[in-house]
Amino acid sequence: MIQLAKRAVKTVLLPTTALLYRNRPLSSWPVIVGRLHDVSIPRGIVPNPEPAPVGDPNINMLLDMVESTRNVAGDVAECGVYKGGTLVPMAVYLRQKGSAKRLWGFDSFQGLPDTMDVDYRLGGPHPEWRHPGEMGNTSIQLVRRKLHRFAAEDMVTLVPGFFNSTLPLHSDLRFSLVHLDCDIYESYRLCMDFFYPRLNPGGIILLDEYNDPPWPGCNQAIDEFLADKPERLQQSVFDNHQKYYIVKAH
Repeated sequence: MIQLAKRAVKTVLLPTTALLYRNRPLSSWPVIVGRLHDVSIPRGIVPNPEPAPVGDPNINMLLDMVESTRNVAGDVAECGVYKGGTLVPMAVYLRQKGSAKRLWGFDSFQGLPDTMDVDYRLGGPHPEWRHPGEMGNTSIQLVRRKLHRFAAEDMVTLVPGFFNSTLPLHSDLRFSLVHLDCDIYESYRLCMDFFYPRLNPGGIILLDEYNDPPWPGCNQAIDEFLADKPERLQQSVFDNHQKYYIVKAH
């Protein structure tokens, strides 16, 4: 009975709060809205005790990068959408700013693939996170519902499937900002191979797991890829969330 009552209340609150806040600046949204809709919002970020490359993607950092690349030609992409925690607010931000950029969301919506030989070999803490299907407790329908509630579905194209199958189908695109939150070695290599040549000069690729101890496959993939490139890693720190990125050379 209690669970039914909670679901009934949520059924009312989700559309009501989305309608109330979707046209207000994200910086003004109260923490409860982010928790209720399971999306990341500026006020909901919990700072790290000290600068460290751990924790979830930081929406303040992402929105800052969306803004800093607004005059760079090309679309925005996120690889590793999961439940839309950062994709939805980025879409809302683009809509509120009247941007013509399209936001592309690439995800298997089935969790991690079974191609993790490198990651198994490299090890790292939390090995229970590295197995096929991990983070598969989501769906494209879930993310679409969130986008619809916040009137942001027209800003986004969701692309379901593993990267090795889906990325080659979109080779005609160009990008200004790419957020890689894809955890494992093979996914990072596939994404860098695809997005780097399609990133316009001045564009940014943000690497969520670089130097994050459970995901050494990210470091391996990025270090290998950049070995013969002119770009070098840069750091951004928001709320003591330390993340690494590259800026495409002119």
